[in-house]
Amino acid sequence: MNIYDTKVVKCSKCGKSIGEIEYDAVVTLPKCGYCANPIPEGDDKALYVISKLIKSKDDDVYNNPDKKLSAVGH
Repeated sequence: MNIYDTKVVKCSKCGKSIGEIEYDAVVTLPKCGYCANPIPEGDDKALYVISKLIKSKDDDVYNNPDKKLSAVGH
């Protein structure tokens, strides 16, 4: 096997070169890292941030019981 037994794999969405594979290998709809994007965007990301803020606020109440009493109104 030499360098001529490979072919370039390109992203099926944007056409960017991803890498090289053996010439007789078959790849179906390859995607680059930008097009695959495993990190959710938009609404999913907003819900993640909100849940983190709520969790940090709850942790703050549990770590400081005085804040819990003032939040209840005693």
